[in-house]
Amino acid sequence: MQYEFYIDVFFLIDFYFNLLSLFLTAACIHRTCSVVRLCLAAAAGSFWNCILILFPILPFGAELLVTITVIGGAMLMIAFCGIRTDGISHLLKAEVCLVVSAGLVNGCYSFVCQQFFLETGEGLIAAGLVCVLLERFLRQWMLKRERIGKDRYHVSLYYRGKEKSFRALADSGNRLCVPGSGKPVSLISYEDCVGFCEKVSGGFYIPYHAVGTESGTLFALQFEKMEIKKNGRVMTVECPVVAIVKERLSVNGDFSMILPEVYVPEA
Repeated sequence: MQYEFYIDVFFLIDFYFNLLSLFLTAACIHRTCSVVRLCLAAAAGSFWNCILILFPILPFGAELLVTITVIGGAMLMIAFCGIRTDGISHLLKAEVCLVVSAGLVNGCYSFVCQQFFLETGEGLIAAGLVCVLLERFLRQWMLKRERIGKDRYHVSLYYRGKEKSFRALADSGNRLCVPGSGKPVSLISYEDCVGFCEKVSGGFYIPYHAVGTESGTLFALQFEKMEIKKNGRVMTVECPVVAIVKERLSVNGDFSMILPEVYVPEA
């Protein structure tokens, strides 16, 4: 059985897939780029794949390694200005995102063609639409993650008839919770407890583990109420659990409390 292979058609389809992959990668690494640079990067990748088809000299494993590392890195440096000066770690992260994006694009195309019995052109259009929607979702998600790290919230804690205000950071990395119930736990430093809740008759200890540190326990209290204020909106948490740490939470005093991400009011 013989097949006719059209190198120009292969180049165009591969160019389209590369373009969508770079489009998703830009959202994953939170970068913007011009259409011209995206097209040039996609064309470079397609040109390399055409060479591999016409001159299959290298073993498959070597082809894959060169394509992912060398060609993928070149595509990223063409598409995104300044990525080469961001350091090798950023480039490696972008290469991983590019590989994952390429897998998503090809998987999406195969899925819509098989499930909806689409022709090649219809499948390419459908895959493109799905990728555009996915890119929008990724952009919004990345913006939310970036905003969470930068925004500060005004928090009021209530304990035995006393009230104290804090400037809080919402930390997506704070996964501390009460064993058993799974209730999220906030953090304040001991120096902020003086005159507020340093003398208590009850409390309990919560185990914790942080990256790069040993495991341990933190003393925690259950407060009467916590109010989180942002942009005129107030979220009230009844009976919140707050752990007390010995160190200051912020070196420059930018915030004095750390909130779990689940307590952050939607913007």
